[in-house]
Amino acid sequence: MQERHRPVGPVSVAFLLPAPDGMNTVGKLLCAQSLAGLLVVGIAGLWRGSGPAVAALAGTLIGVVPHAFLAARVLAPRAARDARSLLRAGWVGALGQLAISAVLFAAAFTVLRPLYAGWLFAGLIAGQVAWPLVLAVTGRADRQS
Repeated sequence: MQERHRPVGPVSVAFLLPAPDGMNTVGKLLCAQSLAGLLVVGIAGLWRGSGPAVAALAGTLIGVVPHAFLAARVLAPRAARDARSLLRAGWVGALGQLAISAVLFAAAFTVLRPLYAGWLFAGLIAGQVAWPLVLAVTGRADRQS
């Protein structure tokens, strides 16, 4: 006899928060990642000029775009139909995230001349550092309410 799965319901895989809070948290994370990267872009542009600023912007996009793709796949309404759909959305999202990252890195390394690799990775890392900060602030706000 085949086991039937009950619908997962309105949950967000992102940090297992209820759907409205989960979507809000994902939006905050992507926004914080973008803002942190744009801060590095501004610093690079003011301090070193347009070449490093473009490299930092490319790094920021390499960080934001794949995460947005994964979030879109996992938080799509059709992904929450049942556990199997959610698992499939997670796998497709993770593999797509990896592929998008690889393509964007390849494009950055072939198109940007000169590369300014330090600024490229500074833009990427700034966005990655924003994640734990937003989660800490969001978690703190949830505990206070």
